[in-house]
Amino acid sequence: MLKYRQEIGASSSRSAGFGGGRAVVFKGAALMGAAALISKALGTLQKIPLQNIAGDRVFGIYNAVAPLYQLLLAIVSSGFPVAISILVAEREVHGDHSGAGRILRASAMLLFGYGAVLFVPMWGGADVVAAWMGDTEAAQAIRMSALALWVVPVMAALRGYYQGRNEMLPSAASQLSEQTVRVAGMLTLLAIGWHYGWGDAKLAAGATAGSAIGGTAGLAVMVGIWLRERRGVQVVRRLGSLGGQASGEWTSLQALMRRLIMLAIPVTLGALAVPMLGVVDSFTVPRLLRAAGDEQAEAMALFGLYSRGQPLVQLVVMVAGAMGTALIPALAAARLHGDKAAMREHATFVLRFAWALGAAAAIGLAALAEPINVMLYADDEGTRTFALVGCTALAGTVSALTAAVLQGLGAVRAPALFMLAAAALKAALNAALVPAFGIAGAACAGIAALMAAALLGTGAVRRAAGAAMPARRTAGIALALAVMAAVLVPAERGAASLLGPLPPRAAAAALALGGVALGGAVFLAAVLRFGGITARELRALPGGGALAAKLQALRLLPRD
Repeated sequence: MLKYRQEIGASSSRSAGFGGGRAVVFKGAALMGAAALISKALGTLQKIPLQNIAGDRVFGIYNAVAPLYQLLLAIVSSGFPVAISILVAEREVHGDHSGAGRILRASAMLLFGYGAVLFVPMWGGADVVAAWMGDTEAAQAIRMSALALWVVPVMAALRGYYQGRNEMLPSAASQLSEQTVRVAGMLTLLAIGWHYGWGDAKLAAGATAGSAIGGTAGLAVMVGIWLRERRGVQVVRRLGSLGGQASGEWTSLQALMRRLIMLAIPVTLGALAVPMLGVVDSFTVPRLLRAAGDEQAEAMALFGLYSRGQPLVQLVVMVAGAMGTALIPALAAARLHGDKAAMREHATFVLRFAWALGAAAAIGLAALAEPINVMLYADDEGTRTFALVGCTALAGTVSALTAAVLQGLGAVRAPALFMLAAAALKAALNAALVPAFGIAGAACAGIAALMAAALLGTGAVRRAAGAAMPARRTAGIALALAVMAAVLVPAERGAASLLGPLPPRAAAAALALGGVALGGAVFLAAVLRFGGITARELRALPGGGALAAKLQALRLLPRD
């Protein structure tokens, strides 16, 4: 791997395939990061209109099926594109374009076979899987989500191929097309189903069918770029020759497939950890609710209520992860230069940032749970559970940022192991708490399991980088959080009485949005004034010098 990195670094200034320099590499990374952020935001926020149109039971079925689909595709959408890009980059460095083409053929054949093999049991065994989930009417949704297995794996192979050539625009365009068309397709099918009076099972199937529709659009973009690059006719001839490969060529492809699998395994194991938590809930919470006496439809509707807070938590964690990722290059550079003092300083700052931002988000979501619930979902059902789920924003944020730090320090397996341990703990706590406390018990189990992963990640960062949480800085953050809560809770209650004449959803929107703005402003001002973040730490960030000067001019940030 070290030799590979040296080859890439030496060739970055001379290889046309790599864009001709470090600036292009950074631009490509920024483009992929922006596309991923927008795609994830679309994928998260589309759940809100789904619940508004179809109701809590359909929302519950969708949230039960989606983690299973995400788990099955995590292998091809995470590990394999990285593995493919590594092998293609190796060939491009040496100018072996035909070798890069063979890697693409091998990966496309391998991943198409993977999708086809998984499609058969998922389609044929949908009724059994739905029964395991606790709602037999989820079977149609499982079958519709299985259709994506025909297109998404091949799309992942093409994305990895272009990323290996350091051409990020095709992958970014494919990601955005996939998510945009997926959301549009889902909403269109929901509107059609609502107009024609479809039942819950068909509505949920229409929602999950959006994955196959979006995957087809994303694949079409990649294939269109590929065909245009190779002038169509030549590609058709190459495709036609795949079935008649000579034995030597087929042996070469098999060897490439084996190497791809070995390279993909480490990244894949990490990618499987996060959707595993969702799968645990899908296969335990509805069944445990039914065992406690709820009917099938009622149990899945309760699971939908339980899922209401998750899109916002996912959004918070996603934004925090994107912000934290910007801090990781400095940490990685310090590690490569052997600068332990800088490693400790950067890791300490990220830890403090993670706990402060996560705690602020958790307090805000818990305090504003009722108006946010009404604003997004039109009623206040399940508000207590919504508030409890909102509290997982703390542990989720810390886990996301500590995982990024550990990867920057070279410890790539530890975050995956922590999340897998959290999934096992979540299953055990669900079994203990859901029968007695229902969906509130499932939310409490999530808080405990994710907090365990967050504490493990924090401990690993402290050991790996010597990071610490200085008492003075920690006290400043705690005081800022207390001030935020002290201002936000009475302000929300007072504003609620003033907004009484407005329609309920409009009043809730004003309360929620105003509360988020107020809480964020108060927390930021307090954490700066009380020393939670120093001017010196801000100056160490990209563009932090100018920001620190402006904050000091506004007297929000004490001078050194």
